[in-house]
Amino acid sequence: MDQEAAQEQLIAAVLAVLDTQVRPLLAMHGGALDLVEVTPAGEVRLAFAGACCGCSLKSVTYVLGIRQKLMPLPGVTEVTVEGVRLSKAAVDRAERMYGAHSPWVGASPAAL
Repeated sequence: MDQEAAQEQLIAAVLAVLDTQVRPLLAMHGGALDLVEVTPAGEVRLAFAGACCGCSLKSVTYVLGIRQKLMPLPGVTEVTVEGVRLSKAAVDRAERMYGAHSPWVGASPAAL
């Protein structure tokens, strides 16, 4: 598979997870999530929208929900959300403590 086809496949996989497992739950609270870009290096860049912009729990939503859903996708190397600033140590600590207890529903990304 050439690089362009692999990139398109990765974007489609990211959008499938966002559309089926993340955005519907955020929408229930008046929030949204935009895909800014997926870089050739596999970095997924997102931006909160709607009620998520002012939510005090957006860091938790990012690290324990969105990141948990996208990082297992083959080809994803990093997930960031504009306006969410967490150190690598904080992300690692949250993943160690809560990684097996995702608050999200739906199939694992590997099953998609």
